[in-house]
Amino acid sequence: MFKPTIGVHSSKSIEGYPSGCLSDCPGSEKPAIITEKSLKQLQLVIGNLNGSERRYNYYEMKGLAKDPYFNFNKRTMLFVSGFLDSPLFPFTRMMADAYSKLGYNVLSLDTLKFTTVDYPIASRLARPVGKHTAEMLVNLTRSGLDPKKLELVGISLGGQTISFIAKHYHRMTGVKIARITGLDPAGPCFRNLGADQRLDASDADFVDIIATNIDGYGMAAPVAHVQFYVNGGEFQPGGPLIWYICDVLCSHVQVIVIWISAIANPNSFIGMQCDSVQQARFRECYFRHPLVTNEIGLNTDRNKTGIFYVATQQYPPYYLGAMGLKRKNDFVLKNLKNVNDVDVYII
Repeated sequence: MFKPTIGVHSSKSIEGYPSGCLSDCPGSEKPAIITEKSLKQLQLVIGNLNGSERRYNYYEMKGLAKDPYFNFNKRTMLFVSGFLDSPLFPFTRMMADAYSKLGYNVLSLDTLKFTTVDYPIASRLARPVGKHTAEMLVNLTRSGLDPKKLELVGISLGGQTISFIAKHYHRMTGVKIARITGLDPAGPCFRNLGADQRLDASDADFVDIIATNIDGYGMAAPVAHVQFYVNGGEFQPGGPLIWYICDVLCSHVQVIVIWISAIANPNSFIGMQCDSVQQARFRECYFRHPLVTNEIGLNTDRNKTGIFYVATQQYPPYYLGAMGLKRKNDFVLKNLKNVNDVDVYII
């Protein structure tokens, strides 16, 4: 007979462990087929600062190659949004504007048809979506796209989809894509898988990850060349209309405004190297010697690999610059550790 554990502190031996229904998503690695008809819904959207926007489906890469706004001499950024997201929604447009201002060709992948299903199925479909998108890029490569001028950026589920794009592109061409940036890539359905089934440093010449919600919708494992754990990577400071700390979803999507701010403000999000993810979680990297720093954004030093802790402030543009390297300026430590300091709380 079950006996309650009165007075005993909770532990995994008492609580049990996750059954894997969402952490592992049993069956998500099984085959999934996208029909010829459905492939017409897999589309690359090209946009520019003038607001002009055109769509090209899987079968229309020759048309995209001739688009007047696509210049093969420029760097190209392909953005892949997350679960239930679309290029029609604000995050993708914000990302497109940020890169367009830097002179990039900007492509956005519309995966809405393949993500408006139960999440475990969407994670399963990320694999064929990645394969067929890689085929689209291979066709563009035949028309002049240089993989060494190609960067893939993905948020959440899109952060895992780009890994399958890169893997298949490499298999089909023998060449790796130049850069992958994972914006809090999805943990559910992926966090316990091997390198062949999720984002990994082997996917591109350079892979960086910005982690903001590693125990919720993100992934804690340091699988990139450079991995930034913003405010420890678990939860982010809330904004002007939120409590001191964001919840799971808020912390997860916060990564996109941090990345866009880092693009607009180079060399401003400065992180300090840590010896472990746990050290980043506990914000103990301030005590590490020697001090090794790196920066979130397009100027990340690829020669300084490893785990980095980045402190931010509560409000836009979020960065602290060199001030973020001093423990006394850490917003979370300053504001949250003292929330319950009063002996008696009266309301």
